[in-house]
Amino acid sequence: MGVCIHIGEMLARNARMYPDEVALIERVPAEGKRREITWRAFDEMANRFANALMKRGVENGDKVIHLMMNSIDWLIAYFGILRTGAWVVPLNFRFTSEDIKYCVDVAEPNVMVFGPEFIERVEAIKDDCPTISQWIF
Repeated sequence: MGVCIHIGEMLARNARMYPDEVALIERVPAEGKRREITWRAFDEMANRFANALMKRGVENGDKVIHLMMNSIDWLIAYFGILRTGAWVVPLNFRFTSEDIKYCVDVAEPNVMVFGPEFIERVEAIKDDCPTISQWIF
């Protein structure tokens, strides 16, 4: 039987073993953009995000709605949330305000992390989400 390893530890392990190798590449051909980050940078950014969340009160066992566009930043936030010990509840970026509200009702999260492109959708439901005490974008 194989050894189980937490996905967050996989990132830390790769950062130790391959610190200067490219971990992620993001391309936006329409804008002529390309972004690369190394394993070390990925690990450090995930840690910084986790620390920022913990300073805002996110704790082990909390539920965090994660609503961002697919990107390197999505991955940094995802791993940062995991590193706090919180449960990540990732949502599809295509969700409407009603879809988001349904997920909030089911998951009963404490926190929502979302990208700026979702402000309008989140504002439409914010007053009807009493379980969420932190809104972070």
